[in-house]
Amino acid sequence: MQDFCAANGVSITSFKKWCNQYNECGLAGLARADAALKDVFPEGADTSTEALKREILKLRIEVERLKKNYTVQKNESGQMEYVRLSPKNTK
Repeated sequence: MQDFCAANGVSITSFKKWCNQYNECGLAGLARADAALKDVFPEGADTSTEALKREILKLRIEVERLKKNYTVQKNESGQMEYVRLSPKNTK
């Protein structure tokens, strides 16, 4: 096993782990953990860590804006502006 791992550039620990996964689940046990993400994201979507972090940040900003009862709309000149969904309560 040591000769095989050295010839293929794989650590013995990783090889043992892969063998255990194969023995427990067959080929499905050797599938990559991120392979399930391919079913979630649309074709051609950027799934890099930085792109996902940016998307999370955009969604957090949108959630906070909606909590404060604002939405984004385009005005006549095509610019984005924040508009209240309902009038502010003055009570």
